[in-house]
Amino acid sequence: MKHLLLFSIALSCPFIWGQITIDQTDMPSVGDYIPRKSDTMTVLPGPGGSGPNQVWNFTSLSSYVITENTSVVSVASTPNGNQFGNSNMAMTNDNASFLYFNNSAQSFSTQGFSGDLLGTGVINAVFSPDLTLHQFPRTFGSSFNDNYVIDVIVPGTAINPLVSQIRFKRSSVIHDTTDAWGQLTTPHGTYDVLRIHTIDEFTDSIWALPIFPPTWSLVSTNSDLTNSYTWVGKGGKLAIAEMSFDTLGAPKTFKWSELTGIGVGIEEPVSSTIRLYPNPCINHVFIEGVFPEEISFLNVFGKQLNVEKIQLPCGTQLILEDFANGVYFIETTKDQVTLKTKIIKE
Repeated sequence: MKHLLLFSIALSCPFIWGQITIDQTDMPSVGDYIPRKSDTMTVLPGPGGSGPNQVWNFTSLSSYVITENTSVVSVASTPNGNQFGNSNMAMTNDNASFLYFNNSAQSFSTQGFSGDLLGTGVINAVFSPDLTLHQFPRTFGSSFNDNYVIDVIVPGTAINPLVSQIRFKRSSVIHDTTDAWGQLTTPHGTYDVLRIHTIDEFTDSIWALPIFPPTWSLVSTNSDLTNSYTWVGKGGKLAIAEMSFDTLGAPKTFKWSELTGIGVGIEEPVSSTIRLYPNPCINHVFIEGVFPEEISFLNVFGKQLNVEKIQLPCGTQLILEDFANGVYFIETTKDQVTLKTKIIKE
């Protein structure tokens, strides 16, 4: 990736930074593939100051950076999407566990989680009520409170052979404040951002149902709170960066996205380098390009499918008869810049 980061301008002229507004169009949509990284080993500085015209620089890294790419898929394409009727998209890192979301003009919220969270089989954890992640428009100084409840019952024998079932319930109150704006630098680039401070006050309760006698009993109750900071930018899909903390309040994990074309001074690839038609398509799509480099055909999770790389003479035809309807990608690299173009098969 080529990045032209305007450090000298940013440092000498801080008051030209844009104070941005986040709305529905800055959220993810079905078909998005969001490269992300996570660092849990570096001794991180704190989240920095609040207020206007802030500068945050998180470019130091350990050698233990984890890749956590996120794919945004349709609810209908997931195994248990019918359990999350209010959702209009889902996200996954592994195509096995899914988070469900609803994106509207008023808010971006999550409806819950489906996956084998405890190694006891698939759990459909439906939030009731939903958890609001953003209220739109989000601007500097905006704030809201929200609450959600998770209440699930899982098999208990995998944990204790004498326990038939275990019930877990979390009741939580969220305090969300957009407490700062300014410029953020991650290992990937520099961005105009809003910063969000989130406080989660929760109570966790656990009950057990023994095989005998079959009577529910309360095992434990614990109340606590967590703090987290999130930096969001225009067109960022997910957060540009996130910082969470350990039980002692020290920074623990720093995550960041690696999308191209959304940072300050980033040279965005020319989208016309790859042209697809018709798009959406039915059984085939024509590909036109202006350079003779190879392309790859990928699914929504970034996996190369069983289509050989082909050259790009004008009018190359890609046959899609053997592929299910959905979202795919054409990917190629030119001058060390990766270009990715979406195909929709109907």
